Amino acid sequence: MLRDFNENHLVKTAYLSGLAWTSLLLASCSAGEDKDAGSDNAGAMTLNAASIDPHAAETGFLAQMQGDWTSDEDAKNTITIDKSSFQSFTDGALQDDVLIIFVDSCKTRVPDMESKTFVLAGKEKQTCYLLYSVSEDKLSYIESSRGRTSRFTRKNK
Repeated sequence: MLRDFNENHLVKTAYLSGLAWTSLLLASCSAGEDKDAGSDNAGAMTLNAASIDPHAAETGFLAQMQGDWTSDEDAKNTITIDKSSFQSFTDGALQDDVLIIFVDSCKTRVPDMESKTFVLAGKEKQTCYLLYSVSEDKLSYIESSRGRTSRFTRKNK
């Protein structure tokens, strides 16, 4: 009976610990988000193509993200990541063509190619994202302000 209690206690503790870390991670990412919807450009980054390491797309997370991706939620939505360019399409029509810049955190937004946090510089509202996972076939990232996860499958491997 004591053994069952200890096993259940360990499972509950591990589960709650995982929830706490996830909450902390999302809270730290959203800490730098603009709270006032009327000031979409408040604190906007002044990064440009010169801020990006020309070889950044050859290694690390950005290199793994290169290519064409189709949304798992809606096949009409696709993205293309080419070097530091992030393009989104709906029904083949270009919606955004912006820079993807990896940053140290959503709060400070200092360029850091080793981080899993990125912004899409050039969009009207520069939302911060957390790269959740990227593999040869799958890509997913979390929008820090809403906690919404976007999932994609690589097109034409």
